[in-house]
Amino acid sequence: MKFLFVYAILLLFTFTLTGQTVQVITTRTGKPLEGVLVIGENFTFQTDIEGKVSLDNIKPDEKILFQHSSFLKFSSTKERIADRGNIVMLIEDPVRLDEVVISVNRWEQTKNEIPHKIHQIGAEEVLQNQPQTTADMLGSKGGVFVQKSQMGGGSPMIRGFAANRVLLVVDGIRMNNAIYRSGNLHNVISLDANSLEKTEVIFGPGSVIYGSDALGGVMSFNTFSPRLSTSEKAEQKGKIMSRVSSANMEKMIHGRLNFGRKKWAALVSTTFSDFDNLRMGTHGPEEYLRPEYVQPGKMGTDDRIVRNRNPKVQVSTGYRQFNLMAKARYRPNEYFDVTLGAHLSQTSDIPRYDRLVVYRNDALRYARWYYGPQQWSLVSARIDYRRTHVLFDKLNILAGFQQYAESRHDRSLYAKEMFRREEALDIFSFNVDLGKTLNKRNDFFYGAEAFLNKVGSKGTAENISGGTPQKIAPRYPDGSDYKSWAGYFSWKYNLKDQLILQAGMRYTYTELNGQFDPAFYNFPFQGFDMKNSALNGNAGLVWHPTPDWQINLNASTGFRSPNIDDVAKVFDSEPGNVVVPNPDLRPEYTRNLEAGIVRSYAGKAKVELTVFFTHLKDAMVRRDFSLGGSDSIVYDGVLSKVEALVNAESARVFGGNFSFEYLFSPAFRTRNDISFARGEDADGYPLRHVPPVFGSSHFLFEKQRWFFDMYVDYSGKFDFEQLAPDEQEKPHLYAADENGKPWSPGWWTLNVKMNWRMSDVFSIAGGVENIFDRRYRTYSSGVVAPGINFFLSLGVHF
Repeated sequence: MKFLFVYAILLLFTFTLTGQTVQVITTRTGKPLEGVLVIGENFTFQTDIEGKVSLDNIKPDEKILFQHSSFLKFSSTKERIADRGNIVMLIEDPVRLDEVVISVNRWEQTKNEIPHKIHQIGAEEVLQNQPQTTADMLGSKGGVFVQKSQMGGGSPMIRGFAANRVLLVVDGIRMNNAIYRSGNLHNVISLDANSLEKTEVIFGPGSVIYGSDALGGVMSFNTFSPRLSTSEKAEQKGKIMSRVSSANMEKMIHGRLNFGRKKWAALVSTTFSDFDNLRMGTHGPEEYLRPEYVQPGKMGTDDRIVRNRNPKVQVSTGYRQFNLMAKARYRPNEYFDVTLGAHLSQTSDIPRYDRLVVYRNDALRYARWYYGPQQWSLVSARIDYRRTHVLFDKLNILAGFQQYAESRHDRSLYAKEMFRREEALDIFSFNVDLGKTLNKRNDFFYGAEAFLNKVGSKGTAENISGGTPQKIAPRYPDGSDYKSWAGYFSWKYNLKDQLILQAGMRYTYTELNGQFDPAFYNFPFQGFDMKNSALNGNAGLVWHPTPDWQINLNASTGFRSPNIDDVAKVFDSEPGNVVVPNPDLRPEYTRNLEAGIVRSYAGKAKVELTVFFTHLKDAMVRRDFSLGGSDSIVYDGVLSKVEALVNAESARVFGGNFSFEYLFSPAFRTRNDISFARGEDADGYPLRHVPPVFGSSHFLFEKQRWFFDMYVDYSGKFDFEQLAPDEQEKPHLYAADENGKPWSPGWWTLNVKMNWRMSDVFSIAGGVENIFDRRYRTYSSGVVAPGINFFLSLGVHF
């Protein structure tokens, strides 16, 4: 009897192994992977649409190879796979050339067909890197330099362009609006990094597909889409994650839930973050310390300058943020796919730290300077239709409505009046994009776009002791508007199997209208009514001498039409200077040449080199100006020098990017990236948004449920002569050289991050940033970078 019992157990164990079904998923997304070859000694199988394959009648100790063209090979035995819950996780090959991108022509294409340089950031990379904001996420990828005027911000710089010269796109809808400024812009933090499924950064002009503003590049953010069920049963998946950090006492919680049936699905994602004052590093320039700060009084005259107990703590940098996203999707058949989406982002007041450290007459100038709550909402509807017709094979219709609100509040030390300027925008947009495949060699993409911005702006001065607020000059003409209409056409032609041509053209027409209120300023003009148009084009070649080589050549043009901020704003650019309107401003244009070489050694290494030259014509730059023959006016009670945006003769930017990846083994690899750019205008002055040399070097370990990254971030220096004139006038943001002049020192940091997927349910991430506690400011930034920072994140997946 005992023998029969043992035999039955062994028989049951053998039956379990022989009746084994395995599911193959990706480590990055956890999604099932179809089409994986499963190879044994005497068999070859393939995973189905759910990533599953049966291993019946295979020996427990037989070696099994899992192989896919886009993933690293993985081998194991049936017995070991059973010990891991019959789940096999494949790691994406980091050196392959066939990654899918959707931003270049608004339709899916592989990178080996595209002459542009593109970087991708997937959801798994966000989970691994654990960025606090979307700006931090962008800065983690090579080629994008991030400036911060305050902790609640982040202004990406791409190839010497930033702010309203780079374009933000979310789920296909442009975020750039009529008041995006030429100074450092921080709207990218409105997006929640935890809700992003894939981010694509296109380097260089993208005006053919995206129109105005896409001079330096395009950042296309694609949020998670509701997932349909792959069976007749309803499927629910969700995630809850929480993170804490030490440098600014971050407290973050994120939740996401997806409910899917066969034909419809819904998704909800939300994140709340709370940040305290940021602590800088210990070792670095003393000029960066915060020795004192203002404690505002209730009357103004009772303001106090208080000695900072810990000068490394940047008092008045903390803020809070809330994000909510909801989507619904309906797919009645294989031809139609309809998605409705809603986004909401709101911050608390955000202190403008770079203004709060300004001195005047040996005392801090401002008692208070902060942005009011930044609110952004988007409601969108998208229809995808895929069926062969005479004019198209695929059609996408996209409509969106955005509301955006921001405000600025400032009060000088001991002053009684608080100045407030508030803006509110309504933004309507409509896109239609079509694609047609004529034959194996010819693909066409074409479409149209329209958008309208309505700008509301008001200003008030309020006595903090009480009384009725008084109207003051708004930042922009109230009731002004900005309109645009455009049409584009793009063509992809396979000259040969190894040679691909991509070319396109776009026509854009813009209008700006507004009236200045004579009650506030006596300008020599009453308003503005501007009409501009532009014809842009691009042509590029992709050549594959062998499957492991890719050579890119690309020529493109871009343009940026003046918006309301360029033409009509009145604001305090820095203490003692005021920017005034210039209705004679014209569009600026770029001509860009780019060449790139990519060499991939299958499953082993990849080397990529890209160089570019961009000529900017009629560049909009800030220069000394005059109104009615006067070079100064009184602004908010202060006599200020007059400046305005004007069209300089020209400017040029050139540079390059080099990256190198090497796989020591399927689990251990290194990734290195360095970017270089230089630029100057026609007068020989350096351009403000061209950063120093910067880059990173990573040593990564990734195997099944483990991820480990030890890396170095670094940036070069800028001497005083290399700083743009705008930056030379901000000594409070820079260290002092031996002559007492401002300069930006170079820096580097050592960092370690880890992620462990303990099971299908629980995950943990942690790390240490800036291990040596260095004190540094990234170029042009107002806030000093975090010192040593410990973080811990816990996740629950269900």
